[in-house]
Amino acid sequence: MENFEILEVEDVYVIVAHLICPTYLEANDFKEIINLQVGLGHKKLVVDISLCEHIDSTFIGAIIKSFKQVTSVGGALKIVKPVDSEVDIFILTKTLNVFDLYNSREDAIKSFENDSQPKD
Repeated sequence: MENFEILEVEDVYVIVAHLICPTYLEANDFKEIINLQVGLGHKKLVVDISLCEHIDSTFIGAIIKSFKQVTSVGGALKIVKPVDSEVDIFILTKTLNVFDLYNSREDAIKSFENDSQPKD
């Protein structure tokens, strides 16, 4: 799990993938990290895959499963987009509209403030 870093910013937990090409090999570690975070009661999660140059479908599947797990307990999982060429993987897998995608870690974290604002 040395390929992942967990940062705490107030009540938001950021999982940073320090990987150029996350594959099925790292997908299980990622799912374990999410399981741990959810088990600890953390409901505001950001997955930062901005360093990734290529993401295989197995890792995308792990993100999808994690998204479902987090939302099933009333939480939210937001994603810091990978390099531009990898946004295509979200289009190809038809998950672009499922996730909240952000250009930076700061934007993703700040978006939780907007979530807590009352809606008109």
